[in-house]
This record gives sequence, structure tokens and C-alpha cells, in this order.
Amino acid sequence: MSEPTFDIFSGTSEKDARWLESADGLPAARERMEHLAAVRPGAYFLYSPSSHSILATTDTSKQLEPAAKGNTADAA
Repeated sequence: MSEPTFDIFSGTSEKDARWLESADGLPAARERMEHLAAVRPGAYFLYSPSSHSILATTDTSKQLEPAAKGNTADAA
């Protein structure tokens, strides 16, 4: 018996959802979603076609906030 397939989307379910890929098994799908979020920060979610529900979400877009100004290592 094969593992269920889960769809990985970027964006949110309410707005701008874009299908990226599918993964077999929930642990593999969750790991892949976290990897995508680390490489390209933003909102992601896992969708189960069999239950028509969202099983997990992550949002790494807050990691894109700029560093505080004035904290440079350029001391003369």
C-alpha cells in the first residue's frame, strides 16, 4: 500500500496560492515544505487531496526583515 500524496503550495489558501509540487507521505511532505521555506522565505502550506484539508502551514517571511541600521563592522 502506497503512502498518501500531499500537495505543497506557496502563498496562503485565502490568497495567491501556487502549487509547487507533491510529496508522498506526510513526514516527507512536511520536511520538503520546511526546506522550501528555508531556501525561499515566505508562506507555505500542505494540502491533502484525499481529505480536502490543509494539514500544515509555515511562514518564514518575517526572516526577511532588514537588519538594524548602524550595526556595521566597518570601523576605521
